[in-house]
Amino acid sequence: MDIKTPRLAHQAQNPMFRLGALVHGRDDILHLEFGEPDFPTPAHIVEAAMRSLRSEKQGYGPSNGLSSLREAIAARVARVNRFTPSADQIIATPGGTGALMAALLCLCSPGDEVLVPDPAWAGYDGMLAVAGARMVRYPLRADAGWQPDLAALASLITLHTKVLLLNSPSNPAGAVYPRETVAALVELATRHALWILSDECYDQLVYSGEHVSPATLDPNQRVITVGTCSKTYAMTGWRVGWLVAPPALAGGLNVTVAAQVNNLPTFVQRAAEAALTGPQDCAQSMFAAYRERRDLAVDLLRARSRLSYIPEGAFYLLIALSEQTGDLPYDSIQFAEALIAERGIAIAPGAAFGAGAARYARISLASSPETLRAGINGLLDFAQEYEQRHAKP
Repeated sequence: MDIKTPRLAHQAQNPMFRLGALVHGRDDILHLEFGEPDFPTPAHIVEAAMRSLRSEKQGYGPSNGLSSLREAIAARVARVNRFTPSADQIIATPGGTGALMAALLCLCSPGDEVLVPDPAWAGYDGMLAVAGARMVRYPLRADAGWQPDLAALASLITLHTKVLLLNSPSNPAGAVYPRETVAALVELATRHALWILSDECYDQLVYSGEHVSPATLDPNQRVITVGTCSKTYAMTGWRVGWLVAPPALAGGLNVTVAAQVNNLPTFVQRAAEAALTGPQDCAQSMFAAYRERRDLAVDLLRARSRLSYIPEGAFYLLIALSEQTGDLPYDSIQFAEALIAERGIAIAPGAAFGAGAARYARISLASSPETLRAGINGLLDFAQEYEQRHAKP
């Protein structure tokens, strides 16, 4: 009997997640691999969740989120992203990941093309595979601080292109797109009748320049904005994110989210409300720490003549593994495995984010200053040694 292979049976796991599993929970490792704040979730957020567990029924709720949470998110979007949605345009999701997945499922039919940055967050490829869409990479220019190459992007648009995915501040590079770049991207999408899916999970982590939400420059309401509590409030494990839905897509996105999760737990939503409406000094303190760590990493790289750019946002930095230009004489994923085994340092190999970062390592600036200092120096020392091992005779 001929049994057809399930569609995702041969979808390879991104090496970023496989390497992460190798070192998860290990105290003998210098962790620079994941964007995981080393701060605890602020106490008033935890207390709001506990208060809900003690006093509220933890039953089914609205699939798009409690009205009080959606109002709090709408107010936050108006304050941070500088446009004013109604609460009915807000859909609470299981993290920014859930928001992105719901948007792609709603927007894409099998065979549709989605323009994705190169390099980009490692999670996008699996999402597109689940949605049945084809990922088309557009380059970010390393020599321009990892900004989009607009001409190259425009040349990739076809009759099958459906969505332009943007991410600023960006992962893995920490680039912040200036207003004129965002305006050009919106104009390009408008001209070709594309939807814009804007991943703005790091919108409150901007060290220089300004964060510009594409929705503020979009008169046609074809931008879906994605946000999350994860990074700003050290709530990665709480899984609270949101979509800001254009009116034309609100119904479809509601159905898509409800089909995946039905509703978020009540106590988690109360925690998110406390994060968004409570004191913000905790978020400001964490932001100040990330800025100091960014500056520390920049100083360390500059002292060793290895600084190629300064990240303007998020909490990531790409470090070239070789001082030479051109392709590496080895695979960056194998390098990352050897770095764990021989030096006890975990980084994210650039190849996990796309061909454009294959000769780089991504480090997380959410790690402690002590870890950053030891990890960066150890990484550079090992990279020099490893390159000598693989040099052609």
